Amino acid sequence: MHAHPIQSSLAARGGPRPGDVSYAGQKQYTPAFLDHIYDRVVVGFSNRYVWRCRSAHIVGLYNEHVTEAHLDVGPGTGYFLDRCTFEWPTPDITLLDLNPHVLDVAARRLARYAPRTYQADLLEPLELQPGAFGSIAATHVLHCVPGTMGEKAGILERLSALLRPGGVLFGTTVLAGGVPQTLLSRAHIAGLNREGIFSNRADTLDGLRDELDARFDDYELTTRGSLAIFEIRA
Repeated sequence: MHAHPIQSSLAARGGPRPGDVSYAGQKQYTPAFLDHIYDRVVVGFSNRYVWRCRSAHIVGLYNEHVTEAHLDVGPGTGYFLDRCTFEWPTPDITLLDLNPHVLDVAARRLARYAPRTYQADLLEPLELQPGAFGSIAATHVLHCVPGTMGEKAGILERLSALLRPGGVLFGTTVLAGGVPQTLLSRAHIAGLNREGIFSNRADTLDGLRDELDARFDDYELTTRGSLAIFEIRA
């Protein structure tokens, strides 16, 4: 089975370009990086030793919330969807990312589900059907997106509009303030911000909580290591 691309205005113009605001946060995700480095470095090393939230904990978050109609925003290599357990034999999965290489790699890994792929910039309006999804994941996404905490929470608000009643939007983001840090996590945050891969120098736990309070009636915000974990219910 093969992935089914959903045509978007971004894909129509050939994908992200170096001048785009969001370009820096995704430029390192080349096919070689995704195929040979991502799982070992990001999923294996960084989650456990830098951010201090094991990937197994994030898989558990997926197991708790995924439904038969799932949107995965920033799927990386598809690791978490590959490892989580669906209660349905043929879930309807849509993968969304700015980077076409991410979509290709994740869709190939998840080929048994024949996922749809949708290339889009989270800073622009999304051309997806409101109320179409029972679950949406945005794992390790917001810290790569440029903008204020309010602008990042605005992305969550737009994504939540895609949930059907009772659906859940969940995910994680690395925070620079309000959570425990180590020398290693501080060094990674500083270096990744210098390189433009992260844009989270001003992202704090209080700031995120204030923005969620202003937008959502039913949400849960917890932390694990340097990560914030959010669960937002429609």
